[in-house]
Amino acid sequence: AMVTWRWVLPLLAAAVMVNAEDGEQKSFVKVLADSNFEHDTQSVTGATTGDWFVEFYAPWCGHCKSLHPTWESLAQKLNEEKEAGDVTPIIAKVDGTVNPKLQERFKIRGFPTLKMFSKGKMYEYMGPRDLDSLYAFAKGGFKKQDSQPVPKGWDEMSLFDKASHIYMVTIHRDMESIWEYHKAAFFTGLGFSFFCGMLFGYFLKRGGTKAKQS
Repeated sequence: AMVTWRWVLPLLAAAVMVNAEDGEQKSFVKVLADSNFEHDTQSVTGATTGDWFVEFYAPWCGHCKSLHPTWESLAQKLNEEKEAGDVTPIIAKVDGTVNPKLQERFKIRGFPTLKMFSKGKMYEYMGPRDLDSLYAFAKGGFKKQDSQPVPKGWDEMSLFDKASHIYMVTIHRDMESIWEYHKAAFFTGLGFSFFCGMLFGYFLKRGGTKAKQS
């Protein structure tokens, strides 16, 4: 009996491990971040890796959680078509809360935001978030809507572009600071100028009246 259990127990443990692994569904959604986005997508540097349909999400976002199973299903469906020889976009995701450079680069102001990157252009998805609608968009529907050039990341900018960017950001900040700290003085000066104008007008009118009386 001891010999029997010596062989049975390892087999049972192996069976449990296999079942656990089978229960974990493999994800075909690529994870992108500040560190690998341009390297993997080549969104502005050649696009030789194909089209990318990217979800910008936040872990706390309820709509993102609702989209998650559909996004996984879309990735799996397109991967099956790719393995069958079809050309399909890659489905990916970016956690906007820990990738501030990408969030700023693509002006992400809400979650989830879905963008298709294709041949140096990007297309934002604004339709329903069901599998059929997302699939139709990914399979070429995005070409029917307006696009924008993919903005360059910091590493892709030329020295001139970087200098211009720093200059514009600095000027913008300075103007905001001047307005914030000196708006009280501005309104005081404006009020004083208005008062002086009224006073000047009053004396001018009074002088004209006296001249008529004399």
